[in-house]
Amino acid sequence: MNTSQSRTNALFLTLSGLLLGIGFAPLPLGFLAYFGFVPLLIVLERSVSQEQGFLRILRQLYWAFFVFHGVSNWWVSSWQREADPYLMIAGITLWIGHPFFFAVPMLAYVRLRKRLGRGFALALLPLCWTAFEWAHSLGEFSYPWQALGYTQVYNLPMLQSADIAGVWGLTFVIVSVNACLAHILFAFSEGKIERNIEGKTEENAEESFVVRFTKTLYLRRESVVLLVWIFLITISYGAWRMRDFDHAELLARGQNVRMGIVQPSINPWGKWRGSPNEQVLLHLHLQDSLRFTLQQQHPPITRLDAVLWSETAIPYRILLPQNYPYLAMLHAWTDSTNTAILTGLPSDILYNSKKEAPITASVVPRLFDTLYMESFNSATVLTPTTRITPDSVPSAFPSGIQIHRKMHLTPFAERVPYAEAFSFAVKALTWGVGISGWGLGKEQKTLDFMTSPSHTTASYAVSVGMIICLESIYPNFVREYPLKGANILAIITNDGWFNGTPGPEQHYMIGAMRSVENRRYLARCGNTGISGFLTPTGTSLERTAINEQRAISAELPLLSQQTLYSRLGDWLPMLCAGIAVAMLLFSFKKTA
Repeated sequence: MNTSQSRTNALFLTLSGLLLGIGFAPLPLGFLAYFGFVPLLIVLERSVSQEQGFLRILRQLYWAFFVFHGVSNWWVSSWQREADPYLMIAGITLWIGHPFFFAVPMLAYVRLRKRLGRGFALALLPLCWTAFEWAHSLGEFSYPWQALGYTQVYNLPMLQSADIAGVWGLTFVIVSVNACLAHILFAFSEGKIERNIEGKTEENAEESFVVRFTKTLYLRRESVVLLVWIFLITISYGAWRMRDFDHAELLARGQNVRMGIVQPSINPWGKWRGSPNEQVLLHLHLQDSLRFTLQQQHPPITRLDAVLWSETAIPYRILLPQNYPYLAMLHAWTDSTNTAILTGLPSDILYNSKKEAPITASVVPRLFDTLYMESFNSATVLTPTTRITPDSVPSAFPSGIQIHRKMHLTPFAERVPYAEAFSFAVKALTWGVGISGWGLGKEQKTLDFMTSPSHTTASYAVSVGMIICLESIYPNFVREYPLKGANILAIITNDGWFNGTPGPEQHYMIGAMRSVENRRYLARCGNTGISGFLTPTGTSLERTAINEQRAISAELPLLSQQTLYSRLGDWLPMLCAGIAVAMLLFSFKKTA
């Protein structure tokens, strides 16, 4: 390969990574993803025609996705003044290693291109990539943050089709458009080569271009028609579905909950060094201010059914028997205000022997024996009707308390993936901020309470699908909540580690995708922001700014219908995976 072509390839690979990565929040440039694969496919076509080896192709793919990850996900290292070396190294390691994962579906494409032809390989590319993104969401090493469908979160008409096949459906559309455009471009390029061979003159070059372009569109008419239908169907469907979820009409139906959000804006590093009780009192102060404001500015609004606090808003083990007085204080507040509190907090399970305890359990020495305690990043609801009675012996949590323990933990930051298998590395690879070393939740539960009745409204049962931080990037996890009866969703998180970067906005808009997939209102509380209320169409009713100390509220309709995605889950990527694997096996059989 000559130097000129190497430079051109490098430019195309860089361009591809840029186009695919720059469409993620906070920039509304998601339309660029529809062209993002085209430069990469041009380079791969040259590599196949020149019969380049595996390692050279892998290097090309690595660079393209190194740029892609860097543009869209560079912020994971935090890059703040207080960011510790562990977080910085983890983010850089992810940046170095992640491109190899993205290379896998493109290597499958190259294999299909060599054995089954370009047209067939392009047709299978959307299946290969969609299957890969879904597979990348499985297991404890999973990290599906950069699913391409998230580039469409600001494109409301396109976003609405997520209730059919989830974010994977949008990814499938994006890659399908890229494949169609590449199919047309290759035909056009080959037409130009034929013209040069035939010795056309410069005088009729303009006419030749028009003729060649028209001929290309005709020869690739199936791709042109497919492109038109993709946009026509998705945009029409989106416009139709948005009318079905008019906020004013849904409010008029009457089954609503008045939800508050408290954003305390506590420094995430200082949080674990400060007074835990003062942090709880700050939440109560902001909550009381919100109630006072509602009563003063909106006299008809006399109730606040529930208030959402952020992840580990209660930063100490309030559910242990010795801390029951603090829990009783919070319960007294819920009784006096008739307002439920939905909050994040640590919870624990105690074991009598080391043999029973998991590798992530810590030692609790006592006077005459030793206990082992496993801690969980959890969420609970304290309702005005809960009665807290201290048990006579230590327990996981008091009777009458509902609790959800986080089931998808941030790799290395919260738990060493597959810690049981890599027990020798647990202590060395555990982040030293906060409690860390969390246990893995086993059961997905809703948190339930009743709204406060008034002279105009009855009391309604509210079933909250509680999502803790990184759980929000797992579509199949969230869609289980509507199946369990959740009529509203809530996300609690602490994104303060990434303030000043695109991280908090990207995470917020991922919540918008979950709202659309399941057609539920979603309340989101971040310790330092972004907090807000998202509608079933992915729009915000109200949201806070980063580092703003504020409490907000909104009236949210309770919805019960289930979308196709809620009912069937990841049907599309599973189907794509089955077909892609079958065709790859066929390609090997064909060469045998």
